[in-house]
Formats: sequence, C-alpha cells, structure tokens
Amino acid sequence: MLRAVAGWLGGWVAGDHVSPATKLPRYLATYLATLLLLAAACGRAPATASNPVIALATPEDGGTAYVEVTGLSASELDALGSADYTADQWSEVLRVAVAPDAPAMLGTYAVTGSALRFTPAFPFDPGRQYEVRFDPSRVPGTGEAAAPIVATLGRPASTAVPSTVVARVYPSGDVVPENLLRMYVEFSDPMGRRSGVEYMKVLNEAGQEIEGAILPLDYEFWSPDHKRFTIFFDPGRVKDGILPNREMGRPLTYGGSMTLVVSREWRDARGLPLKEDFQRTFRVTAADTEPLDTGSWGIQPPPAGSRAGVVVTFPEPLDHGLLMRALGVTRGRAPVEGGIAVDMAETRWTFTPASPWQAGGYELLALDILEDLAGNQIGRAFEVDNFDTVDKSPNPQTIRIPFMVR
Repeated sequence: MLRAVAGWLGGWVAGDHVSPATKLPRYLATYLATLLLLAAACGRAPATASNPVIALATPEDGGTAYVEVTGLSASELDALGSADYTADQWSEVLRVAVAPDAPAMLGTYAVTGSALRFTPAFPFDPGRQYEVRFDPSRVPGTGEAAAPIVATLGRPASTAVPSTVVARVYPSGDVVPENLLRMYVEFSDPMGRRSGVEYMKVLNEAGQEIEGAILPLDYEFWSPDHKRFTIFFDPGRVKDGILPNREMGRPLTYGGSMTLVVSREWRDARGLPLKEDFQRTFRVTAADTEPLDTGSWGIQPPPAGSRAGVVVTFPEPLDHGLLMRALGVTRGRAPVEGGIAVDMAETRWTFTPASPWQAGGYELLALDILEDLAGNQIGRAFEVDNFDTVDKSPNPQTIRIPFMVR
C-alpha cells in the first residue's frame, strides 16, 4: 500500500495523468515519497529471532530463586504476556519438576521485561537438581513444531556438616498390630519439600524388603514446620477382603517383626543429607478389628484450685497425631485453655490447664475422628467401613464424657 502511494506521488512529480495546475512542487512530492518508502521498509523489518536460554536466577535481595527463559522474540513475549492460561497449560509451555516423570512444581508464571519467569510456590531445595523444559511450539500463535529445550539446574548444596537426624517415630511402643495403618517420622530440624517415600522401606523379620508396604502417594504429608512426615500403609492391603489384600495379603505378618529403615540420603531444608541412617524394629501382634470404646477409658480428675493435669488412660495405644488434636476439655460447653502431653506409648493423655481448676463439672470432649493404630474410630471399626459412604457433615461428631473436679 505504501509503495503504491509512493508511486502515485512519483506521478505527481512527473506530471503523469494530472494537469499542470494540480502538480505538487517537485521537492515536496519527492520528500513525501521518500518518507513513505522508508516507512514501508521499516514495516518490512524482520522480527527478532528467537533463541531461548533457560537459567536459574536469584533476586539481589536474596529472595526466592526463580527460573527464567530469555532470548525469546518480541512476538513470543507478547503472546505469552496476553495468554490467559491455567496452571496446567502454563506447565505445557514451561515445566519445572524434580524428575521427568514427576508432577510439575506449583508456582506462578509471568512475562517480565524480556523474559518468561517461573517462581516456585515453595523455594528450590539446596543441593537438588530440577529438570526444566521449555516448549516453543506451545507458545500461542507460533504454529511452529520447534523442539523443546531441556535444562537441568539447581541451587548449590550447603557446605555445612550434616546434623539433622530422625528424632522419634510413632508409634513409640515396640508392638504394632498386623493391620497397622500409619506411622509418623519426626526430625530434629526442618526437612526439604520433597516426599520421603523413596527414602524409606519396611523389612520383614528376615531382613527382606516388603514390597508395596508403604502407599506411594504423590502428595507430601508434612506438618507445617516440615519436621514431621506421615507414612501410610496401603489400606487396600491392610483391610481384609479388598482386592489388593486378597492378591498380596497384609504387609505385616502376625508373630513376625517389621523394621522401618530411613536412608540418610533424605535431604533436609538446607539440602544436606541426614547425619546417619535410621532403623527401628517392631514386634507384630494380632490384627485389631474392634472400634474404640470410650467406656473403657479411665479419667483421673485433678483437685480444685490446682493446675495438676487431668489424666486419661486408654487400654491400647492410639494415633499420636490425632491425640494431639481430637481431645480437649470443656466447662459449660466453653473450651478450657491449656497444654497437652501424650506418653506411655500413646496410652496416656494429660491436659494441664492454663489457670487453676475450679470446683464443679467439666467434660472431656472427643472427636469421632480419633483412631487407634489400625484406623478404628469411636464406635466404628475400620474393617466394617465399606469406603462407599461420605460424611456430609462439615465438622466431626463430638462425644462428651463428664468428670468432676472437687
């Protein structure tokens, strides 16, 4: 179009198809034609070539490290900047994971200046390598079958000496039922974000690994401070009559033993391995298939005017994690503030009030989510749960057990 207009102006200069009275001055027509031709030449300038480069960058203020893809063309950056993508769609363009077959990391995507940036929801672990995959063909409007670019990168490991250890394991007793459902591993310091299933194994009494004992979940069952990890035994094998149970049987065998092994290769929040390997052996007893009965609990009330604890004892070990949050004390339906302690291999629960006890009636409040080591709940055995019903109630049911402070 611009070239045609320039040619038309050239006609004005030469006087083609126009009368002498309507001719433009030669210098003005020539000037305008030159400007239009220059504009046409600028409009035809090729777009900046794309040469993507993947790198790990850290803010100058020492904040969270992020992945950046530079060397993209202006058209690619414009297309990505205006894309309204879901998290899954973004991960098809730029994917960050701990391994090629691992789930993509959670995080945010943004076009900043001349780069595409991925900032992880949780910081990259020091000493761990991550695979980053950028697929140019997924950029909107490219229409090109360009090959993906893959890079492996990570933050350097700390140079400190490993010091994190397994501090304790629950159940804390030496005996577990054949249908044990879960365990807890607590560490002396915060651990890295990655799941620990690959760093643990369960051995039988012959020292052989029990394949498929631990449920291989993709989720990371960590406490908020990342010092406590929950191990789940496969409920399909634990529960009698379910297909995995019929095909493989329970992981643990009555009369034998099980040994939990934690590898020192599991890395802490500093990117360092554990100080040492850990292992602990348990004796396996008969399966526990009876529901919890609050009538069998013993309650020892404290004296009025004191801050002695009210002590509740159980005939069998209960789940340590649930004991810390599924029991409490109320007075007149109002919660009593205080602290909780669990000991005696999870068969004793003690509540110490923040203020001295007043004479009168109190209640031990128990949520029906409380479980024993085999997953049996108050009034409901794990073995009779058909897994088909879903509790529609937004809150657990409560059981109130009265006691008197005199």
